Amino acid sequence: MVPARIEGMGVDPGNGNLIVMLRAENELLLPVVIGALETQNIMVHLSGEKPPRPLGPDLFYNTLELLGVKVLRLEIVELKNGTFYGRLVLEQRGLEYEIDCRPSDGMALAIRAGAPILIAEQVLEQAGIKESQLNRQGEPPKA
Repeated sequence: MVPARIEGMGVDPGNGNLIVMLRAENELLLPVVIGALETQNIMVHLSGEKPPRPLGPDLFYNTLELLGVKVLRLEIVELKNGTFYGRLVLEQRGLEYEIDCRPSDGMALAIRAGAPILIAEQVLEQAGIKESQLNRQGEPPKA
């Protein structure tokens, strides 16, 4: 597993998809297509905005905290048929639990918890790109 961070978010001008760009420690970039709601959930937190009422990830994170559950990490573990698969690793009373999740939902929760984002090496081999492969607008290369 390779540690990564959210590098940025934007729109792919080629097709209009919303993308979160992850930068792995090995400097490969991983573009992940996400939905509008998930984009909002991530952007609101990264921008430091405080919505008047909790968003879904805030509610879930606050509930986990209340129950004494710690978010240890998000792992992006697989790419199958163009879809990324993730899992949240949680800890409570010394026991670890792995929960299947969409990477976008996991990112929204991980950033709220200050938890690391990890990407499986095979996922980076399949879908990771070098910065030099991005075109001038910063979009990923066409498939």
